[in-house]
Amino acid sequence: MKLLPCLLDMLTGWKKSFADHRTHKRATGFALAFLLCLGRRTISRAICAQLRQFRAWSPDYKFFSESPWNPRSLFDSVLDHAHPLMWEKQPLTVAMDDTLLRKTGKRIPWAKWLRDPLSPPFNTNLVWGLRFLHAALLLWPANGNGAARAIPIAFQLAPAVKKPKPPKKLNNSASAAQKAEYQKALADYETQLKKHRQKQRKEGLAAQGVRLLKDLRTRFDQRVVLVQKILWAIVDASFCNRTVFRGLPARTVLIGRTRKDIRLYAEPTKKTKKGKGRKNRYGKPLPTPEQFRQDKSVPWQGCEIFAAGKKHNLRYKTMERVLWKSGAGPHPLRLIVIEPLKYRAHGHLLYRKEAYLLVSDPSANVGEALQAYFYRWEIEADQKEEKDLLGVGQAQVWSENAVPRQPAFHVASYAALLTAAVKTYGLNTTGAVRPLPLWRKIKPPKRLSAGQLIDILRQELELHESMAMEKSLRRAPGKDKQFRADALKQQIGTKIPVSIKAILANAWT
Repeated sequence: MKLLPCLLDMLTGWKKSFADHRTHKRATGFALAFLLCLGRRTISRAICAQLRQFRAWSPDYKFFSESPWNPRSLFDSVLDHAHPLMWEKQPLTVAMDDTLLRKTGKRIPWAKWLRDPLSPPFNTNLVWGLRFLHAALLLWPANGNGAARAIPIAFQLAPAVKKPKPPKKLNNSASAAQKAEYQKALADYETQLKKHRQKQRKEGLAAQGVRLLKDLRTRFDQRVVLVQKILWAIVDASFCNRTVFRGLPARTVLIGRTRKDIRLYAEPTKKTKKGKGRKNRYGKPLPTPEQFRQDKSVPWQGCEIFAAGKKHNLRYKTMERVLWKSGAGPHPLRLIVIEPLKYRAHGHLLYRKEAYLLVSDPSANVGEALQAYFYRWEIEADQKEEKDLLGVGQAQVWSENAVPRQPAFHVASYAALLTAAVKTYGLNTTGAVRPLPLWRKIKPPKRLSAGQLIDILRQELELHESMAMEKSLRRAPGKDKQFRADALKQQIGTKIPVSIKAILANAWT
């Protein structure tokens, strides 16, 4: 057994996050239950996985709704174990994205109709749910030989700013008094709409992303090893805007995808302007990113990066020290245009879409910036595993404290599992995988997925239970199996609260 003891050691480090040892014991049980139980990951099923369904369940729900603990401290404990696993030559890279947790209850706090990211391009669909901000620390392999691993270090609620409702339109037969009242309501609505736009700049998704980046920078500065490192924040187009660029914390570089039609300018010439008036802050207009890509006079450059499971010879163009008037303002940026990657599907040669990146530091290494951008895909893989495999967001909670804390606790448990796996097996290894089916041997996995890690965890839990049952008075003391079972129990101060028998017995209840 390797993974289970390492995970329990990480969960033991959560003790400082709770005021009482009994609360920490309950947290350990829930962390293991959410990872190992079968079916929907609800609180009731997690209770059954710990054989506590015949006791009072109120304390289990109050753990999320009333107990005084902060999810940030759980992620801090994960970060303490994760940052020593970084490759010494990699930049301090964090991927940030927003994600949607679908809900059905209409009385859940902060739930509202949001745009479905899976909508087709020709039609926008709406879905009822909660929006969260997700940040993950990227662990690079040595020399970029292989895929990175994204360790979640933040998962917090990001509610949308409520938009005022317009007044109901009048019929043609409305009286003069009703029309006057409607005009007054319309004027009030326009005033509220202006306040909403101002509030959107201060409390919208981009503003919440800036606050999260500042919080991450503060947390990294509390670790002596990370104080001098520059934070690279890799984001998508949702955070590549004026609010984020002008609110970046110190020692932070933003790498984000942007539109192809933004208006860029050169820096002003050093010649002083004669006469009265303020100095020019922007120089002559530059081509848009799309025009720059189509400009044949600018040669393509080459760079080798790892993406989609293999090495690629990436071609790109770059323009340094450009100014984005409506975005970063007078702060110089670097524009990077990535040529579409080609691939074969069903014998046909196809191309992916081109990409346009803006880097807030023009002196940043272009090759590392491109590799960091392609490694950002790992946070998308994390979100898929969290929602599809682990069932983050499936717990039925309505309390204002439990709605943001239960998903964050679930993601923190997943982060602890990933960190324990990297500490135990390394980044890109598959030595601990069980024998694969024949149809998977054609293209075997190159690293352990979350499903395989959970399978290993269940296997080791079953092995631990069999060791505990084999203890007998006839067996001489000091045997290896008995020693390992007792040592694992002593490691967390109590017996493991989850059992395979309970998981199987309550799989479909």
